[in-house]
Amino acid sequence: MSFNACRPTSRGHLEIRSANPFDAPAIHPNSLATDEDLADVIAGARLLRSIAATAPLSGAIESEMLPGIAKESDAQLLQDFRERAGTVFHPVSTCRMGPDPATSVVDASLRVYGTEALRVIDASVFPTLTSGNTNAPTIMVAEKGAALVAAEEGA
Repeated sequence: MSFNACRPTSRGHLEIRSANPFDAPAIHPNSLATDEDLADVIAGARLLRSIAATAPLSGAIESEMLPGIAKESDAQLLQDFRERAGTVFHPVSTCRMGPDPATSVVDASLRVYGTEALRVIDASVFPTLTSGNTNAPTIMVAEKGAALVAAEEGA
């Protein structure tokens, strides 16, 4: 069993490190930076333990492997979570769509503010995190983006 925060409030950022487009950006995830996210981790860990203690699971579980029953305090649960947590491979919103170029990268037509003939058509334009898998909403953005490009080209 595991816990995953579907709506984290912490926000990271990407940083361009050079003018060379082949140089990887610096990625600053800033995970678990808010009190809300920390509270969710603790609540999630405690909820998993309470679920595991109920029948019929309790009869099938020999012992808790990780973090282990010796880790009880909020600080210990947070430390374990920090050591083992990952992104679930759904990073989004790095080129957020929105009406204000001061807070967004692309407009409602997926055009990059301040450029000509450049669109971003992928999950990075999501204004906020989705509560589920990113596959279906990414397909929807791709279909909309393809339709916008086709309409602009007269296809």
